[in-house]
Amino acid sequence: MEIDEIKVIEIMNDAMIELLKDQNKNYEKNLKIKQYLKDEAIFFKINKTNAYKILENVGVKQEQLEIVYKKLTSPNVFYDLLHRGKIEANDENLVVKYKTYDKELFKKSN
Repeated sequence: MEIDEIKVIEIMNDAMIELLKDQNKNYEKNLKIKQYLKDEAIFFKINKTNAYKILENVGVKQEQLEIVYKKLTSPNVFYDLLHRGKIEANDENLVVKYKTYDKELFKKSN
């Protein structure tokens, strides 16, 4: 079973919100992050710097940022989101994208 990285980030963010609440600290950033994470394709739509800021705010350790970011923006995740209609291949707003092929190219010709 493959781990859904975005779900892990959502759970970490929810835990961080609770922790910050318990410590009477400001958790406004994490509430905004919760809204951003509703879009499963968010990490394909923002630059690496902003992605790292989100990951840091949910509690990803500095030395794990690159690893987690690569998992969240991997080709497998991209193609899964594409297949499920969560992103469009020709979306100009995508910061991270991978090559897609025209389905017509693969149809049998008579």
